[in-house]
Amino acid sequence: MVGIAMLAGCTSTVDGTAARKDPVSAVRDLAAVLPTAADASQAAGNPLADNGLPAIGGIDMLPNGIRDNNDANPIECLGPATPFMRVVYEGGDVRRAGWQEFTNFGGGQTVSSVDAGVIEFATEAEAQRMFDGFVTQWKACEGKTVRSVLRSPANTELYQKITDVKVDGSMLSATVINSDNQGDTAFPTERAIGVAADCVVDVDVAVTGGAQAQRRPAGRAVSLAATMQHAVNQGR
Repeated sequence: MVGIAMLAGCTSTVDGTAARKDPVSAVRDLAAVLPTAADASQAAGNPLADNGLPAIGGIDMLPNGIRDNNDANPIECLGPATPFMRVVYEGGDVRRAGWQEFTNFGGGQTVSSVDAGVIEFATEAEAQRMFDGFVTQWKACEGKTVRSVLRSPANTELYQKITDVKVDGSMLSATVINSDNQGDTAFPTERAIGVAADCVVDVDVAVTGGAQAQRRPAGRAVSLAATMQHAVNQGR
């Protein structure tokens, strides 16, 4: 997927640890919240394989290749455009985070990749505060296009237009239309984040293949995010 695959590849290392202010409590199993390859494949509607073990740790585990308007403009709209970037979540009291990527490139399937992440905050109130802020932010970004420049000889520019922002209770979703300055075919990415207990789950589904009629959003990201919300609540 263009967003996380290329942007995460530009990740720089920044020291940091997950913030923690509440009394010691049972450690949530974030790996159990993240979907399996079977879960991701079911939501996508075609087979996908995981790319190894999930990344789990403090906030420093989140991709950090984009920090300001020099990397993606407008930076305040990075959240709906690209999943679980560190700069998006570091304004919250993050305890731990985890994410996993699932891919199947080159096989002609409709969905080529799914990215799923979970960010655990210090309290349920903090998770809700962050989610409410994302709702406001995503609505303000609807119709805007995030421009990113890849560090490559071709000077490739990526364009991510945020559309169809919807709120349904504890779920926030949008469709991002991806294009570039190289003449490649535009494709939609489904985006969804949901709040559950002390966590925000964050899902991205790239709909890149198949006929043009198949290359459209179909609630896949929302479905997988709901599965993850259920896993969070089951683990309380």
